[in-house]
Amino acid sequence: MIPSNAAPNHPNTNLLRTGILLLVGILLFGIYGVVAHGLEGKPEYETNQDYIEECGACHLAYAPDLLPVESWQQIMLGLEDHFGDNAELDQETSDILQTYLETHGLSRGRASKMSRLLRGVPSPPPMRITELPAFLNMHYSVPQQLGVTDLKEGYLSPCADCHRQAAEGIYDAERLHPGYGPANWGGEPSQSD
Repeated sequence: MIPSNAAPNHPNTNLLRTGILLLVGILLFGIYGVVAHGLEGKPEYETNQDYIEECGACHLAYAPDLLPVESWQQIMLGLEDHFGDNAELDQETSDILQTYLETHGLSRGRASKMSRLLRGVPSPPPMRITELPAFLNMHYSVPQQLGVTDLKEGYLSPCADCHRQAAEGIYDAERLHPGYGPANWGGEPSQSD
């Protein structure tokens, strides 16, 4: 028996309910898409113009959260022999960069999108991003994808060869250059990064 205050189960009422539910679902999906797309692909740290100008003058100004703080500290202490080059800075600039890298570098207890790079890091940690165990694990299939058995030392250093938004600190695997590989690089990575 239908209660006296209940609306009759009319076909138009069911259609209206279905339409409203569908509209709400589409709106929620759209809002989720806007939020997810708006947050996706943004670095989790503030950029520093001094860092970009000083370090980016010779190579890609690598995102600070690609190396542990301890690695950045060692790099900053050895700028007179920075991987074979003299990259010494005046004390004021050095202090600014040191603070920036310590603030935004990888550190246990400080969550970031790149925190997974801390997995398996030995003590002391390596000073090259490409020597981090997690980096090696993330890139283990690259030689096979490129059709080679081994990559020359430094082959993966120019991040921008594959990661089209590396300069913005975005290294998502979903945002690689389309058709990346030796055919597009002329067989060798760029030397500028």
